[in-house]
Amino acid sequence: MREGLHKIVSSDETIVAISTPLGHSGIGIIRMSGPDANAIARRFFRSHSPDPKFEHRSAVFGTWTNANGEQVDEVVVTAFHSPRSYTGEDVIEVSAHGNPLILQRIVETARIGGARIAAPGEFTLRAVAHGKMDLVQAEAVREFIGAQTEQQARTALRQLEGSVSKRIQPIKDKLVDVIAHLEAGIDFAEDDVDVPSNTAIINDLRPLDDELKKLRQTFGYGKILAEGLQLAILGKPNVGKSSLFNRLVASDRAIVTEIPGTTRDVLTETVSLDGVPLCFADTAGIRQTTDRVERLGLMRTFETVADADFALVVLDGAGTLDDDDCQALEKASRLPHLIVINKADLLQTLPLSFLNGAQRVLVSAKTGHGMDDLRDALRAFLLARRADLSDDLILTNARQHEAIGAAGNSLEAALSALSGTTPHEMVLLDLYQALSALDELTGDIVTDDILGRIFSTFCIGK
Repeated sequence: MREGLHKIVSSDETIVAISTPLGHSGIGIIRMSGPDANAIARRFFRSHSPDPKFEHRSAVFGTWTNANGEQVDEVVVTAFHSPRSYTGEDVIEVSAHGNPLILQRIVETARIGGARIAAPGEFTLRAVAHGKMDLVQAEAVREFIGAQTEQQARTALRQLEGSVSKRIQPIKDKLVDVIAHLEAGIDFAEDDVDVPSNTAIINDLRPLDDELKKLRQTFGYGKILAEGLQLAILGKPNVGKSSLFNRLVASDRAIVTEIPGTTRDVLTETVSLDGVPLCFADTAGIRQTTDRVERLGLMRTFETVADADFALVVLDGAGTLDDDDCQALEKASRLPHLIVINKADLLQTLPLSFLNGAQRVLVSAKTGHGMDDLRDALRAFLLARRADLSDDLILTNARQHEAIGAAGNSLEAALSALSGTTPHEMVLLDLYQALSALDELTGDIVTDDILGRIFSTFCIGK
């Protein structure tokens, strides 16, 4: 078992859970893992074939019974023997009809047989504990299950295959090598052990620092890929925000009328652009008002803009610029934004000199004119965020980013110390901190807090 996890994960218990989503379906799967999994299956399973054997990766058809020997369902039981299973333990998977009531009855028989209900993510936690995967791969399991676009799934699959871990391992190996040389120089100083010069050590560490910086920089795009790009659509009433929103999400989600102030709350919808989720938010119109409900909607508009990654400022191309337009532009100036001049199907009267060359696109939410140009502009923004990525290796969650950042900061501190007259004993402290951060990333060092942050977000049964 992976060092440190034996204090947190107990393999003496057998766990059980439904592994397929709750609801009615053709098939549902119950998973058991632990030392008693095979014994529990033999107690409640009656094979339809003579002399059944739970051979590794073999499927056996039969009947699952309850504690009184009464039939619960006809099932297929598949066995996976330790250590060649998902968790590294003996695993039994029971495929039954996908009726939640039937599946729960099978789980209850397993519980009577000595298993306990698994905690969220406990099967994957046991896989980590037995060295079947590391923490980065475990997080990728969760992200792969939750992927909503092809790009999200592709990125998660690469991490599940160990792309991040394989990139980190050479860095860890080189750090250990440098640490060993410095430790030897300190421990055997009287024996004239050949210790590399500070310049040579810096030359060894600099490429590692550069590699960590490259990984760290991928998080900007990785966060957008994992969580979606939050786009706020703002502007004064009746400039066509809701019509534009409906065009972008290809659905009549927002009510559109000629009455100013129709939108009183924030309406959101997510669509995919080249595999990246775009989370559009249609907001209440920005204007001076004494209406209490409209003012509350305006407050939510400003909160949405504050949390957004990008803003679309909608202006009426057939109108004039006023104070409400200027307020919308001022709010958007605090984050990346694009000016959308709407109503291209009408005579254009909006003066453009005030834009001072700001990026803009001319559209008609009514006819659809210019919508491809708008999507191209959004696509260009996304491409700019991943312009420095040489491959598909991307950090997609905050824990990974924090660990890489901590390792990079410690490594830079060591490089700074080596450039001066700092004793090697102090340099070693920084190098050990860098190594420790990378060990936390992959799970070679674990704590209850780290495991709680990761596995509490898993579904039960995975």
